[in-house]
Amino acid sequence: MSLRHIAPCLISLILLSACSTAEGQFPSLERRPYESKNPIATPEAPPPAPVVLPAELAAQVDALDRRHQSARAAFDRDLPSVQALASRAAGSVPGTEAWVNAHLRLSRLDKARADSVAVVREFDALIAVEGDRDSNLVPLLTEAQKPIADTVAAQNAEIERLSRLIGE
Repeated sequence: MSLRHIAPCLISLILLSACSTAEGQFPSLERRPYESKNPIATPEAPPPAPVVLPAELAAQVDALDRRHQSARAAFDRDLPSVQALASRAAGSVPGTEAWVNAHLRLSRLDKARADSVAVVREFDALIAVEGDRDSNLVPLLTEAQKPIADTVAAQNAEIERLSRLIGE
């Protein structure tokens, strides 16, 4: 055999013998102590800043809420008298004085809540416009609108109940 063929074999044997320990074993593949400790911790991102309505938008929301509160107060003020008239007109013949008076007062009650209904529509428009600009504001605006929409839904239900009581 020539030296050209033996040289690679000798180099391979020398390299392989360097990998073994004195006892002839290969190094362990288990984790080393420094590998098991939290090597590199990723820094925690700071919590995102809370989203707040800009001052101008907050002023709009407050103005809408005040309009709703005013309309709600008018509705709540008129409701007991309309309920009393509707109870007296229940079962009356359409066109009688009791029936006409009850429907007249019911229409005034409906008009009293009209501004609250308009406020809900204005909130819808505001949510659409501001949602296009900054979608993070939508939950805040929706949260501000929800109690108003709930009140309007309750008022609608009461008007429908009174209308059924009076009869058409």
